[in-house]
Amino acid sequence: MKLPYILTGKVIHGNKLGSKANMPTANIIPREDISFLEKGVYYSDTLIEGKVYKSITNIGTKPTVKDDLGVNAETFIFDFEDDIYGKEICVTLLGFRRPEEKFDSLDTLFRVISEDVEARKQYTN
Repeated sequence: MKLPYILTGKVIHGNKLGSKANMPTANIIPREDISFLEKGVYYSDTLIEGKVYKSITNIGTKPTVKDDLGVNAETFIFDFEDDIYGKEICVTLLGFRRPEEKFDSLDTLFRVISEDVEARKQYTN
């Protein structure tokens, strides 16, 4: 697969675990076929209402928390707190960070996500 790759979709409600860890995410079921994408975490940029934000995006099934969404895109958007449920966003996958994993606890998951966030801050495309 060649990057960058662009996904679009409306933000839907998830299980809100990210909000509990002070890392709320925007969940979308992309309009594009993403079945060929490697499941995992990507460095990304997210376009919301004409403004681009740095972000990290997980493509996959969230094996640690298991929900019923199937394969989706879940994006943590840096420096963003607005309510965007039901709004269309555009996520550009810039680079691959790591494969999707199942963690033994939510604490471990959140620690690894924090590492992903720090890596994105250093990432330049």
